Amino acid sequence: MTKATSLDIKALRVFEVLATHGNFSYAAKELGISQSAVSQVVSNIEEILKTQVIDRKRRPFKLTPAGISLSRKAKQIVEDMDRLIAQTREAALFNQVEIRLGMIDSFSATVGPYVLKSMVTNTSRILAWSGLSHTHSNGLLNRQLDLIVSSDPVEDMDDLIRTRLYQEPFLIVVSKEKEGLLAKQDLNVCAQAMPFIRFASRSHYGGQIERYLRRCNVSIPHYLEIDSADVVMAMVASGLGWTITSPLCVAQGLSFWDKIAVLPLPGPALQRTVYLISRRGENEDAAEKIYRSSRQALEQHVLPRLQTKIPWLKTTQNLY
Repeated sequence: MTKATSLDIKALRVFEVLATHGNFSYAAKELGISQSAVSQVVSNIEEILKTQVIDRKRRPFKLTPAGISLSRKAKQIVEDMDRLIAQTREAALFNQVEIRLGMIDSFSATVGPYVLKSMVTNTSRILAWSGLSHTHSNGLLNRQLDLIVSSDPVEDMDDLIRTRLYQEPFLIVVSKEKEGLLAKQDLNVCAQAMPFIRFASRSHYGGQIERYLRRCNVSIPHYLEIDSADVVMAMVASGLGWTITSPLCVAQGLSFWDKIAVLPLPGPALQRTVYLISRRGENEDAAEKIYRSSRQALEQHVLPRLQTKIPWLKTTQNLY
């Protein structure tokens, strides 16, 4: 093998195999090259790094601290490269691409199954993230995700396409047993009547609710703060307190529907918009398919089911 002027994937692969086996002859046999070729690669690596990566004075040889560090990194790089090659070949073979999609929890649990079902025949692989909005915006920024469905429009990022999927009002949710305490009451009365269960303020969703409460001059002591809609619904259903949430989160807590009551939010209206966000000029076909399947799922499945629970909620107007 010719002397390298910089570390390349071939050299890292040789070193990773050698570090794994701890033996030149075994490494040479697995790689299909001579022991001298393996030794030459190691010498080239040491010359490039200006340090020893193996201790040749010991029998069998041992990795130096620098060699241990290189081995850990080399293993990850080699695995990533193998995965990259496999995914690229698969995309070429089937003329399909891998799609990495992030979705906020409430959307993922209610609309997500319909979206993913519509995509499986047109993509080689789907990676779906669920969780908080800021995780998805960071994933989009770092190119770990291709598209996201989020209530955070990520306004501080340029060259993004933000397509409105759905707008929904915020509501009050309380256990059926305690409904009479909060019905037709203002927020300050609600705050005094029962403990308030918060969505985590570090989330975009929870932060939006906290800002609303400050604008309304409503101060509520901290009691419970949770970052999962499922858990919030469970706490409310058990009678531990009340919360401010939105219809998709209510739909996510379907198993608790017989134990909760949904009330209009008193005072000024509070709404959130759910967006489909992608990078400009990328994954346009996938974005169009996600948009169509999301709207179809909302119109035909999710919103009609919500209206059975909240008949006074005008859901269809939020799609336009």
